[in-house]
Amino acid sequence: MTWWSRTRRLPLLAACLVACWLLVVPFADASLPVPQLGGATAADVPLLLFAPLLPVVALIVCCGGAPAHEATTVRRVGARDAALAAALPAATAVVVGVAVLAGFGAGDGSGGSPLWSVVRNLGAYTGLALLARAEFGHHAATLLPTLTALTVAVFGYGPEQRAHWWAWPAAEPADPLAWAGSAALLTLGLARTVSRDRPAPR
Repeated sequence: MTWWSRTRRLPLLAACLVACWLLVVPFADASLPVPQLGGATAADVPLLLFAPLLPVVALIVCCGGAPAHEATTVRRVGARDAALAAALPAATAVVVGVAVLAGFGAGDGSGGSPLWSVVRNLGAYTGLALLARAEFGHHAATLLPTLTALTVAVFGYGPEQRAHWWAWPAAEPADPLAWAGSAALLTLGLARTVSRDRPAPR
C-alpha cells in the first residue's frame, strides 16, 4: 500500500482536486464568451465546463505510465487505481453538497445548482481518460477529455445558447441524459481499469 500511494503521488493529486474545488465553488457562475460553430453566434461557456479537467489530468499524470510496467508484477493495482479514480467525483459530490447547502452556486432555481455539473462532468472526463489510457496509452489519456470539452465549447450550443442533446457537459445540471451518459462513461472506465487485475488469457 505504501508503495502504491508513493507511486501515485497522492498529495499532488489531492492538491489539484482541492484547487478545482476552490476554483469552482466561489465562481460557479463565471463564464467566457466563445464563438460558436454549432448554431449560435456566440455562447457564454461556463467555467464549470473546463475546471474538472484539472483533477483528471492530475490523475493521469500521478498514475504515470504504470500500466505497461505493472502488468508483469505480482502486485495488482487496477482495483486500487479504479477506487482512486472513483474517489474524485465522490469527494467532489460531498463538497458540492456542502457548498449548495451553504448557499454557493444557487443558480436560477430551474435546473438545480450549476455546481452539480462539476460532479457530472468530472465523472464523464474521468471515464474518458481511463478508457483512453487503457486503449491508447498514458500520453493520449488526457487528450480525449480535453478535446471533448473543447468540442462542446465550440460546437455544443444551438440557438438561445441551449446545449445540443449530445453536448452532455454543457447540459443543465439536472439533465437526466447527461447524468446517464456520464455515469456510463465512468463505469466503463472503472471497469476497464479493474480488468487489468485479471489474468491474461492463454
